[in-house]
Amino acid sequence: MRSLGDPNVTREIFGNVPAALQYAFYFTATLACGWAVLIFLRRGMTWRSATGDARAHDPRRTRLQKLFSVVGYLTFHRELRRDPFAGTAHMLMFHGFFILFIGTCLVAAEEYGSKLTGLHPLFFYGRFYLISSLVIDLGGVAFLVGTGMFIQRRLSAGPTRILRAWWVAALSLLLAAIGLSGFLLEGARIARDMPGYEKWSVVGYGVAVAMRGAGLSGEATLPWHRALWATHAAFCVVFFALLPWGSFSHAVYGAASWANRTLRAPGRLRTPVIGQASPGAAAWSDMGWTDLLQADACTTCGRCNAVCPAAAADKPLRPREVVLGLRAAMDAQSPGMAMPGLSALIPDDVIWSCTTCGACNTACPVGIEVFDKIVELRRGRVEEGRVPEAAERVFDSTASRFNPFGKPNSDRMLWATGLDAPVAGENEPVEFLYWVGCAGSFDPDGQGVAQSMVKILNHLGVPYRVLGKRERCTGDPVRRMGEEGMFQELARGNINQLKSHGVRRVLVHCPHCFNTFKNEYPLFGGTFEVEHHSVFLQRMIGEGRLKLTRGNGSSVTFHDPCYLGRINGEVAPPRAVLHALPQLRVVEMPRSGKDSFCCGAGGGSMWLDVKGAQRVESIRAKEAAETGAATVATGCPFCKGMIKAGQQSLASGAVKQDVKDLAELIVDAEGL
Repeated sequence: MRSLGDPNVTREIFGNVPAALQYAFYFTATLACGWAVLIFLRRGMTWRSATGDARAHDPRRTRLQKLFSVVGYLTFHRELRRDPFAGTAHMLMFHGFFILFIGTCLVAAEEYGSKLTGLHPLFFYGRFYLISSLVIDLGGVAFLVGTGMFIQRRLSAGPTRILRAWWVAALSLLLAAIGLSGFLLEGARIARDMPGYEKWSVVGYGVAVAMRGAGLSGEATLPWHRALWATHAAFCVVFFALLPWGSFSHAVYGAASWANRTLRAPGRLRTPVIGQASPGAAAWSDMGWTDLLQADACTTCGRCNAVCPAAAADKPLRPREVVLGLRAAMDAQSPGMAMPGLSALIPDDVIWSCTTCGACNTACPVGIEVFDKIVELRRGRVEEGRVPEAAERVFDSTASRFNPFGKPNSDRMLWATGLDAPVAGENEPVEFLYWVGCAGSFDPDGQGVAQSMVKILNHLGVPYRVLGKRERCTGDPVRRMGEEGMFQELARGNINQLKSHGVRRVLVHCPHCFNTFKNEYPLFGGTFEVEHHSVFLQRMIGEGRLKLTRGNGSSVTFHDPCYLGRINGEVAPPRAVLHALPQLRVVEMPRSGKDSFCCGAGGGSMWLDVKGAQRVESIRAKEAAETGAATVATGCPFCKGMIKAGQQSLASGAVKQDVKDLAELIVDAEGL
């Protein structure tokens, strides 16, 4: 074996490749790359033609933030690795491709650096050549293994969420052809003379040995080498030309989508300025440019469909198809023709099936904000006057009675009959406000939570007040059902009401109210210290103010409300409360914490009823029952009522679990 410092330990870059073939490759590759760049630029112009602002009132990412975001995203593939198989395949393919790209750049630098300086070799020799040969071959192996994993998943009976269009498998096969032809090309080059130092090219040398075994050696390898070079080059040119299409394009669009994610809190919807333009989207061009970018970034992986509660109940909604419908609307545009509407591509019953649980946003590996787009579509339908009758009733009730339940607002304090719930007087200074909410005021399940909280607050001697009949809906239901103008009117009214009392701290038991106060009201000048009752109860237990002396040796499973756990990250406090209850065993459901399954009430679905093969709450009630726990605990009045309703669908003879809020369990344990 030659010395590692021997300048002869190298290879001729374009050996056996005629100049005409080289020029043909450069010419076609330049055309293909130019064509791809042109398509990318034209698509970017399409995005920029959008009139909406997908990031209304959101802080923008700086260029440096975008750069670091993309580098981290591509390097670690953290979001993709939530599916271990897909994450591993992406990691192998991307890093293998990156190594091969760097290797190609090194070869180009050696070739053209030598021609410019007259020195040969410059650096691609000796120890550097041997190590780089090994690394590049290993990169090629990683690339092929990753590609093979993709082909296996697309062609097998794997996850049903996978889109199995023929062109997806075809593009994966093209990548495999590039990798395999590259190794065959390397083997043919080595097989001519079989230099010993080429053993560092572990795969190429093995291919060369196989070729020799088949009788191919010496000068006989030259036509094979030349044909393989042309074939490999042709595959690469096709790859360059197809970069803007299909799964190839998501490598570019996906990184751009991730870099342009919003910095707003997950629970804050984009906020248009009412009066400047009609809120919502009736056509694709009404969306924001990042919405269109994200539509093109969709990898069709189906993770959003797999976690969607509406899809699980076989309702019409499939989040991926909403995104692809937006992409199809862009593709359908024709010069001189009216832009296509979205109603045919994304029908009404699809968007009204959404519970706005946020699971799709969390699951998406490229940062697509799916349910935000659904809300934009709802806003567009509201502007057009195309809403379900149930939604219209909620809007009318909220506008005239300030609650979505259709009850007179004068009945807001009936739940407190027989309780000492102190109501704030007109303009009375209030340091600490307990916000009861509409469910706590009018829904029987919510009233039980409010009554328990008043007992706890009175027991603790906390100086608090409620607003009583002057409390109004926070606007969460109507906002997520698309009535943005009504929400903003309610928001400003509530904020002014609280400011008239000098309220600084707000305690809520409803996660939807919690999210509205925490994430949405600040944009309208309503900045308060808001605390969910699970956090408050945890703090009171930690300070020793709640003793919790009673227990029954039972078991409990906790259902995480979407707007508490997934959207606002509060998963530990409720469990801390449960673990503090004496003689109580906590059993987790398979889907819990930030990955919890929705109860089916959010996004106005408490009042809307889009039919499916089953009900969302029935699915969750069955999961809870399968834990064997005696009690289902939750931290949301809507969840409490929905799970109780879902129990009605359980098989006859099934043991019905108690469904209680955290506050009700505290009342039992404290003996109040």
